[in-house]
Amino acid sequence: MVDGSRALEAVRAAPVVLIGLLLLASAWWDGAFDLRYWAPLALLALAMLLALVLSGGLSLPRRGPAAASLVAIWGLAAFALLSVAWSDSPAGAWEGAARTALYAGLFTLAVAAAGRGPWGRWLGGALVVGVAMVGAVALARILFEGADVFLAGRLNAPIGYRNGTAALFAFAAWPLLGLAARRGVPSGGRAASFAAVALLLGLAFLTQSRGVLIGFAAGAAVSLAIGPDRIRRAWLALAALGAVAVASGTLLTPFDAFGAGEGTVSDADVRSAGTALLLLTGASFLGSLFLFVLDNGLRTDLLARIRARQLATVGLATLVGVAGIVALARVGNPVSYADEKLDEFTSLETGTEGGSGVRLGTVSGQRYDLYRVAWEEFREQPPAGGGEGSYEFAYYRERSTDRNLSAPHSLPLRLLAETGLVGFALFAAWLVGVGAAIARRARLSDGRDRVWVAGLAAAGATVLAQSFVDWLWLLPGVLGLGFLALGLAAAGWGADSATDEGSVGGSEPRAGRWAPGRIAATAALALALGGVTSLFLADLYVRKARAESLRSAEATLDAARTAGRLNPLSVTPLYLEASALETLGDRRAARDALEEALAQEPENFVTLGLLGDLETRGGNERLARRYYRRALGLNPRDIGLRDLSGRR
Repeated sequence: MVDGSRALEAVRAAPVVLIGLLLLASAWWDGAFDLRYWAPLALLALAMLLALVLSGGLSLPRRGPAAASLVAIWGLAAFALLSVAWSDSPAGAWEGAARTALYAGLFTLAVAAAGRGPWGRWLGGALVVGVAMVGAVALARILFEGADVFLAGRLNAPIGYRNGTAALFAFAAWPLLGLAARRGVPSGGRAASFAAVALLLGLAFLTQSRGVLIGFAAGAAVSLAIGPDRIRRAWLALAALGAVAVASGTLLTPFDAFGAGEGTVSDADVRSAGTALLLLTGASFLGSLFLFVLDNGLRTDLLARIRARQLATVGLATLVGVAGIVALARVGNPVSYADEKLDEFTSLETGTEGGSGVRLGTVSGQRYDLYRVAWEEFREQPPAGGGEGSYEFAYYRERSTDRNLSAPHSLPLRLLAETGLVGFALFAAWLVGVGAAIARRARLSDGRDRVWVAGLAAAGATVLAQSFVDWLWLLPGVLGLGFLALGLAAAGWGADSATDEGSVGGSEPRAGRWAPGRIAATAALALALGGVTSLFLADLYVRKARAESLRSAEATLDAARTAGRLNPLSVTPLYLEASALETLGDRRAARDALEEALAQEPENFVTLGLLGDLETRGGNERLARRYYRRALGLNPRDIGLRDLSGRR
């Protein structure tokens, strides 16, 4: 009976192991940003869930905060799909709903996999070690590939988006700090964990990402709130940050070279930073190994331990107080400083990219404009928002700069703009439920499990908090790790599992029992699988049509029409169809295809521009100018459209 139970636990854990490995591997495929990379992950997650439901082996909470969080995240996916009915981009709503279903599936699998036994600890540890290994590979690439892994003086690889790269490396920092702080763990393991933290924080620093500061601070709040060994964790975190600060001058060599020179970074600049980081990692290991050997070998009485703890607490409080005084002296009047930073934030100026560490101290950039547009879209339709995928159209209509962007760079504002109060409330309910479930699990867990509950919760919080100021929602390879970590932290791990867990459709995993909940779950998962499959195949045929465009118009047309049948909401197949038809000499049919695309997305200036281009090639300049002017009305800051429409 025990062997059968362990076998069932292994079956539940296997999907999370596989998907976790694929998420880590997706770091080298732009963090699974493209649909062709994340759709297979969604199909795998949904298929695994469906198989568990059909077999009666999906063990999930039936009540309590974890159960409420499951309902909320799946409710968000369903509402995103429902917004197809009113979104300016029905295809965008469909794709957004599928991506949300991926996150919901990852979270559900994590909760199910770690519901009983030690699997949560082992799975979480595998994710953390995997990220550390990605960090080691990134350091090797810095040393051997040079400037190819940097962009504008900032580490860009492996994600291909600097803020996403920073989030990936920061993800593992707090779990590793928790392990390093734990007395009883072998000294070598503690030292390796601390050295990995120094490496990952150094890599995150090389990205010069400002959002990661928010994520790391959120992870600190979670880790120190619910984890054991708080004073040790805090001191070790400060030590790791201090080590990076000591090496920061050399680590910033590529960033300074880009800003102070002619906008170029040499391989030597990058290797100099990589060598400094390698030395920093090695020194962190050796220095911490000495301390951990001493710490593990100490045999002191209770009074001495209490005094040491008090001394460490006083020292930490003193250090924080001194840092606060220094910061206050540096910024001067806090009110004036806040006003200055607010003006800097709203000025929409990019700011200086070079200079030692200057980027981390600035708040300039485009985000104010992005946030403003998102807020205005929410104010226009507060209950349900503009619909999933609609933000891009609002941004191009209302933007104050000529930056071509499509995401608001803030998950809360994105939810408000596209899904309104309903979507925002569902996400908030998921977050509150997860937080309550994690707090409960931390309270019920023993010391060893609590280390990992706190570490995984902090890892998830780190990534999720950064998504509040960056577009990590569109990077399943990064944010998916956060959902897995939070699901593992919120699950049972054997604590109090008998009171609130059971398989979907009943309290025992019996394949022959079909309760209403099990029937509903089967239908919903089958629908989600069908939807993601159709999206994936449509994207496959779109890419095939593009590949054929230079060889055969007939093959392009055939692939585009197949893509259109698989995804009848998307305008991209219609664009490809129109191009092929024009090549074949059927201009009327090409115009009809573009008019159909315009009917599907009336607010899409791209379609109007293509219609203008079609008429220009046909010699109808007057009609072409009308299309260009209509497109300009939807994108008034586009210089090319101004020229084409005759309005300079």
